Amino acid sequence: MLSLVEQWEQSGLSQVEFSRENNIKLFTLRYWINKARQVIDQGSSFIQLTDPIGAPVCLRYPNGVELLLPVHTPVNLIKGLIHL
Repeated sequence: MLSLVEQWEQSGLSQVEFSRENNIKLFTLRYWINKARQVIDQGSSFIQLTDPIGAPVCLRYPNGVELLLPVHTPVNLIKGLIHL
């Protein structure tokens, strides 16, 4: 959803033109645009982890235990480890 809204913003097309060209209902596109603005206004609870040098991801639990995970650890595994 967010990537499609970004594509629309960068396209320079009107919402009507973009929805026609991408075979999306206009109502749906407008709903996604409004939702995307809410996410931006409220901030997201998710952050994108990027590390150009390939350092491991470190999870530190309140009891002091630390886990060092490889950079390419699947997101689902990291989420599961966070919610233990």
